Amino acid sequence: MARELMMLSQAMMAALFVCCLYQGFYTLLTLVKKPHYPAPACQRRYAVLICARNEQAVLPQLLESIRAQDYPGGADVYVAADNCTDATAAVARAGGATCFERFDREHIGKGYALDYLLHRIWALGRRYDGYFVFDADNLLQPDFLRQMDAAFGPECPIVTGYRNSKNYRGWIAGGYALCFIREARYLNAARMMLGTSCTVTGTGFLVSEQILREAGGWPWHLLCEDFQFSAEQILAGRRIGYCANAEFFDEQPETLAASIPQRMRWCKGFMQVLTRYGFSMARGALRGNFACADVLLCNMPMILFSALSLIFAAASSLLAGHPAALLGTVAAMAAGSYLSLLGMGALACATEWKHIHASAGQKVLSCFTFPLYMATYLPIALAACFAKVGWTPVRHTVQMDLGQLKARGRKTA
Repeated sequence: MARELMMLSQAMMAALFVCCLYQGFYTLLTLVKKPHYPAPACQRRYAVLICARNEQAVLPQLLESIRAQDYPGGADVYVAADNCTDATAAVARAGGATCFERFDREHIGKGYALDYLLHRIWALGRRYDGYFVFDADNLLQPDFLRQMDAAFGPECPIVTGYRNSKNYRGWIAGGYALCFIREARYLNAARMMLGTSCTVTGTGFLVSEQILREAGGWPWHLLCEDFQFSAEQILAGRRIGYCANAEFFDEQPETLAASIPQRMRWCKGFMQVLTRYGFSMARGALRGNFACADVLLCNMPMILFSALSLIFAAASSLLAGHPAALLGTVAAMAAGSYLSLLGMGALACATEWKHIHASAGQKVLSCFTFPLYMATYLPIALAACFAKVGWTPVRHTVQMDLGQLKARGRKTA
């Protein structure tokens, strides 16, 4: 039995190695080549969708950054004040947005709010070429809409932008930020160069109205509705593009206690999507669909693979009567994982140094704490396998406009 468990542990490690090797190829590709985009057409008509739940503190700054866009004609802004108990609706209207208030304690989550917002817009008889989706805590660079317009079109009817952080501080928020920056710089950019599909991660993306009309709104309501949406689009043969020049910022949780419910939902939702679409993705990959293979290799639950490998190795050592070997196994895996993640975080931080608005000390420190942040995913992912997880709102409190963010970056660089 001990031998079989060790073989299972080694199989998990082999799968993990393949996934890491694949992402390593992406890293090399993006270091030697950059994606190119055509000149923006600036002739399309867009709408902005914002789902906000008690976001009166941060919504004004997002609306200000939307008004400051250099896209000709701007975009119509719609806010769903979703089960709010504060002045979110009044703030939205004062900021020039059309606001619809939604009160539904049964259907809770961003997906339901998006679906509600789309149907209210369509009931007004309005049509657009595409819809931008943002969270209330986002901030946009002045050329965000124009840059996204350049990447949007028949070949890429869905486009996601460069996701950055407006509160790059502490080991939790810094860990979040490095994850998003690395995904943009070393995964999505490579996918664009290889002509395959990216995935949508929650906010800062653009989708054509035709896709949403055909879907009848926003029917994706798993705990990770963004990943579910991405999986269905890839299986349908649609390409999700990425625009490296379209930069936006969002707020990250700054404490472990605040981050656990969010990441628990992500892990549970990830499992839901793989359970529902994993077989179809695998079948598509075997039939030569590179985008399906890419999703499986880049989005496999590597944290779970690591945890299972460790569990199998520990059980094998104990059954074989070699408890001392267990300590060596754990130490070797911990050291290898730490050094690998340190390298990943340091590379992302070094190449994106000018994009990160924080002091040099904070940037360097985040590289060393990044492996610790990732390590906290182990218990979270395992707990998500068994816990009942629902949608819980994330509180946003960082009141900062784009000018203040850039000034802080200049001051602390």
